[in-house]
Amino acid sequence: MIASSFVLSAASAADFPATGFPEIALVGRSNVGKSSLINALVRKTIARTSAAPGKTRLANYYLIDSRLPTPDSRRASSFYLVDLPGYGYARGGDDAAREFEVLTAQYFDTSLDPRRRLAGILHLIDSRHPELPQDKAAHAWIQQTGLPLAIIATKIDKLSQADKAGALRALESDYDAAMIPVSASTHSGVDAVWKLISGWAAACAA
Repeated sequence: MIASSFVLSAASAADFPATGFPEIALVGRSNVGKSSLINALVRKTIARTSAAPGKTRLANYYLIDSRLPTPDSRRASSFYLVDLPGYGYARGGDDAAREFEVLTAQYFDTSLDPRRRLAGILHLIDSRHPELPQDKAAHAWIQQTGLPLAIIATKIDKLSQADKAGALRALESDYDAAMIPVSASTHSGVDAVWKLISGWAAACAA
């Protein structure tokens, strides 16, 4: 079973929970499908989705309590999925965009509170637009954290077979990280993401 719930929305480092639970961060452009992926992973609606890009201006924490074993038979304890503000577009203009950048930088700076434990990063990229410079710049930045990292190619069900193959080739060429094509609508690839993050959480908790 997977027990899951929304915990809080953090506007600054002072709001980040210091429970010691491993944290899996979801990073991506606005409207790339972070909330949809969270809902698909826990198989219920706990994250609000919106057709309007740039709506999420906070770091949203979701507590996951998994009783499922990881691939190496360890069991992950409770961990957080953290939906970080989307980059590339912000309702509210430049001031809002700067708020996003500050919050994200604070999130990955664990020196602000050493009790926090970052377990890994899911970098979501829209498979229909695999070569955007915003994604490449964000990826270069998050690579500097040194955390486990994977590319999640979202909305893969929106592509034809030929376009899907082309998009995946482009992503594999541009990004040096594990990659999982995913559709939150059809649940394709969701189990693979679950196994990955469960392993990260278990390793961090060990």
